This record gives sequence, C-alpha cells and structure tokens, in this order.
Amino acid sequence: MKHIQAFIFLLFLLTPTLSAIQLEDNMPESVWQVEISLKIIPSYSRAFNGYGEEAPLQNLILWDRGWHDLAEGELKREEKRLEVKLAYGFIEDWVVEAIIPIVQKIQTSSLKFDSGTSEQQKVISNLASEELTGLGDINIQFGKELSYSTTFHNIGGFTTRLPTGNKGIRRGIFSNSIGEGHGSIGAFMHVTWYPLMHGIRNCFRIEGKNELTGERETLEGEKVYYSAGHSAELYYSWSIERQNIFFGSELHYFQQFESKLPTGKSNESFLKEINFEFGYGNLSELEQKPLSYPWQVRLGYTRPFAGQNKPLIHSWELSSTFLF
Repeated sequence: MKHIQAFIFLLFLLTPTLSAIQLEDNMPESVWQVEISLKIIPSYSRAFNGYGEEAPLQNLILWDRGWHDLAEGELKREEKRLEVKLAYGFIEDWVVEAIIPIVQKIQTSSLKFDSGTSEQQKVISNLASEELTGLGDINIQFGKELSYSTTFHNIGGFTTRLPTGNKGIRRGIFSNSIGEGHGSIGAFMHVTWYPLMHGIRNCFRIEGKNELTGERETLEGEKVYYSAGHSAELYYSWSIERQNIFFGSELHYFQQFESKLPTGKSNESFLKEINFEFGYGNLSELEQKPLSYPWQVRLGYTRPFAGQNKPLIHSWELSSTFLF
C-alpha cells in the first residue's frame, strides 16, 4: 500500500517525456520499475520539406497543394506530454512495459487566403487555432532477455500501440489531434555492451513498426481510409554513470515509407537527431549493493540536424525513474 501511495504522490508532484536515451535494464522477476517523464516541445513553425530544406510548417502540411506558397500568415504548434512508464518482470527473463501518456497540444494559426476558392478557404479554416488535452495512445512492449553477462545484455521482443487517444479531429497526414486513430504492431532488438570500465554503457537498438489501416479526414473534411507508412528506427547511445552522476548522448535515425490518404503522393520521410542527457541518482550503486529505494532524475535536450517531410522540433525532457 505504501508503494502505491508513493507512486500516486510522485505522479501529482510532477507537472504535465518518453526517456530520450533508449535504455533496457536487467529486470529481476517480480520487480517494478516506474518512470515518470515530462516532454516539452516549445512552439515551432518550421519543418523539413521534401527536399530536406527548412520551410514554413504550413508548407509541409499543405505540401501536395500547388497554392501552399500563396497562403499568408503563419502556423505554429507546441506540445506537452506527461508519460508514466510501468515495467514489470512478470516471469523469468520476460518484462512487460506500458507507456501511458497525457498530452496537451496547442495549434495557433494566422493563415488566410483571401483570393482562394471555397474549397481552399475550407482547408484554411480546418487549420484554425485549437487547444487539446487528453489521453494519448498507449504503447505496450513485451521483451525477453536473450543473453546477459558482465559485458553484454541483449533483449528482443514485440511492441504494440493501442489507439486510445481520441481528442480532436484527425485531418491530413500531419494532424494536430491527440492519437493516431489506428494501432500498430512491431518488433525490436536492443543490445547493451558494457566495456570493462566501471559505469560506461553502449547501446544499439533497431525497431520496426507495421502501421494498421484506419480512418481519417482529408484537409477538406472528407472521411477516407488512411494507411500510414511503415517505419524503422535506429538508435545508438553512449553513457557513463559514476558517483551518482549520469551523462549520455544518443543518435537517432527515423525512416517512414509513403503514407496514403487515401492515395500516396511521394511523402516518404526521415529524421536524424541527437540527444544529450544529464542526470543524478543512486541507480549506479546497485552494482555494488542492494538499495531500499533506487532512483534517478535526468534532464535531456533533443535537436534534429537533418530530415525530410518532418516538422523541425527541438524538445526538452525531464524524467524520473524509481524501482521497488
């Protein structure tokens, strides 16, 4: 009961982040790990276009319309995401994780197209300012420990996204709604290498997702079938933990194939970004002795350095991890 009360207290202590550096810890049977993360995406109005160049955000959203350069004004978006990650070693060598997000999205639009047709005016009105708050899509991961030694820890498994987010109207490929409106299934492999130096860790992760078909509106408001492009992601990270201090960096590559709404129009995308994190906590002491309350707090910053058909987003993350 005390553990539940402590968890509820910590949940409300943090204000409204997916841990940026992808780590997979060795989870003994019947042990719980709780991570509470706050991700803040400040207001942004730029994106990588289909040529990999910086452009206004509205050019990306209206990319398949020949008049996107004629629209006046600006479109801005920002986001806050509170995530609770629960991991449990339910049987030997198996870990189940659930990531439950509460999301706030704000869109601010001053777009106008006074000389546009009625259909073009409707597109502009469907990109009006709005503020949304609600439960996002829940992600679940089933992982099996494949090997564990003093130098390597390998885990692989399956992931799924449940379409639990339902705030806002999903319009266009780059919708501002909360939730994708369709699920996904995928698989991952995570390799951790501990060189024979205390506190140093290298991680490599590969993950693929198969997006399921759903329904969505076009920017004109017509309901159609939507098939998001399947995606693949690569991560490489390096981190060091000594005397309760954590520092790490991660490179992330994201590739998504063509999305169809209802047909595809060469909108394949990719994103390259780098993350830096600094943290403090006693998790590293678990290598030497058992602890009553292992914990760690990390602050991270992520910035993109290349992309195509993706918003240009800088983000900050604050995460707290507890084991009991």
